[in-house]
Amino acid sequence: MDLRISNDRHYYGTLGSEQLWRIEPGAAPRLYTAADGWATVQVEGMGIASQDLTGDGRPEIYLTSQAANRLQTLAAGASGPSYEEVGAKYGVSAAQPFTGGEDLPSTAWHPQFDDVNNDGLLDLLVTKGNVQAQPDFAQKDPTNLLLGQPDGTFKEAADVAGILTFDRARGAALADLNLDGRLDLVVVNYGAPVRLWRNGGPDPAAGDASNASWLALRITQPGPNLDAIGGIVEVRSAGQVVRRELTIGGGHVGGQLGWVHFGLGTATSAEVRVTWPDRQGTDWQPVEANRFYVLRRGEAPDAWPGAAE
Repeated sequence: MDLRISNDRHYYGTLGSEQLWRIEPGAAPRLYTAADGWATVQVEGMGIASQDLTGDGRPEIYLTSQAANRLQTLAAGASGPSYEEVGAKYGVSAAQPFTGGEDLPSTAWHPQFDDVNNDGLLDLLVTKGNVQAQPDFAQKDPTNLLLGQPDGTFKEAADVAGILTFDRARGAALADLNLDGRLDLVVVNYGAPVRLWRNGGPDPAAGDASNASWLALRITQPGPNLDAIGGIVEVRSAGQVVRRELTIGGGHVGGQLGWVHFGLGTATSAEVRVTWPDRQGTDWQPVEANRFYVLRRGEAPDAWPGAAE
């Protein structure tokens, strides 16, 4: 296992940087260095999100900062932690406000990958807002909701989604709060009330969409690590595998524990597989779309009856 840490350059002078630690059983943690292929990265690091966007089984890393955010991917053919920057290629640098009339740099905080419209493509939420009144950075700096596109890029949709405000956002969570299979949004702001948006997108249960199926999983094992933190859950549908690491937290002052959400697009069924924290794995197991399932270690998927019916 490796541990990635995002640091704020402001507090480290010229010495601070991003960190990647090698964690081996029975050995002291050690920092990766240039000898391993690790290149120094300095950002005003606030949030960090990890997600396999390319389907190659290796996570991309999104780092929030001031001005351009970073999206890093392992370099082709890399045998160690050698990353390259691909934020501009994917359209997620979000260096300036996308609306509001200001062209000063943005200040970004909480990033989170998830599928907010259940089309089977991952989306990216990035909360934004001036630290307090820094004159060199935008005062009107709205949060980004970047929708994943079939070609792998992302497109801004915060305005059409109805979440556009100029509050100074900080922490956030995308979570299905009313258990209808659609991810809702909570944003904590500096100097403004908490905002809660209910997702009113296509609802397969109401018969108003054929391309917005979903799946929600709760993974559990005997204690003490009841929620299998550090494990991996994979969902396979329509020839595509989505891989998710089980974590608590992440981002910036925001995190959650509960149902793990997957958008399935047009799929009516899927298969799931779990790699437990001790690296023991399950076989692929069939599930139906638009359902909640509890995955208990050593048992078949159990459809949860208290959901969207």
